[in-house]
Amino acid sequence: QPVDIRSDADVLRLAMDELSVSAEVSAVASPMYDESAFMSAKLTNTTGQPILEGEAMLYAEGALVGSEYLDLIPQNGEATIGFGPINGLTLERTVPKRTEGEEGVLTSSNRKEETAVITVKNLTGESWPVRLTDRVPYSEQDDLEITWEATPMPTDRDPEGKRGLLEWEFDIAPGATQTIRLDSKIAWPQGMVLQ
Repeated sequence: QPVDIRSDADVLRLAMDELSVSAEVSAVASPMYDESAFMSAKLTNTTGQPILEGEAMLYAEGALVGSEYLDLIPQNGEATIGFGPINGLTLERTVPKRTEGEEGVLTSSNRKEETAVITVKNLTGESWPVRLTDRVPYSEQDDLEITWEATPMPTDRDPEGKRGLLEWEFDIAPGATQTIRLDSKIAWPQGMVLQ
């Protein structure tokens, strides 16, 4: 419909045509930094035309959850859009064990051990596919030895070439709890300093 634009007026919003694409919705979790998971939607632009860059108003289940500036999404291009925290999908990361000392009889070395326990609780009424990210130390020197174990083992190590990152992918049902245990050990020769 035609509209009139007055000078010195607020910004005018015009309704544009509607384009629909399917999206893969998941919960992204980073327990080292957050206490709840965040809703994320990954989509491929299958509209047959580019989606122009600009400010986008984000709605989840009919409710406005925020806005985000989106870059141009070309035809067949991919984008990942965040929709804010998921109330009820809680994260907790505790470190029940952290020790440091010396070991060895004939040759001695220093060691540092840590155990981290990650707990994800689904207090919502629906199942969620979760992608959880955590990290372990990694070595760039021959004298520094690092070993780690995880229960359960991660789905992916060093995603996109990012060393030390671990990713787990799992589904969590309503009312369920998922626990991950991560043990790491760092050892280095006596007389050297870990920085």
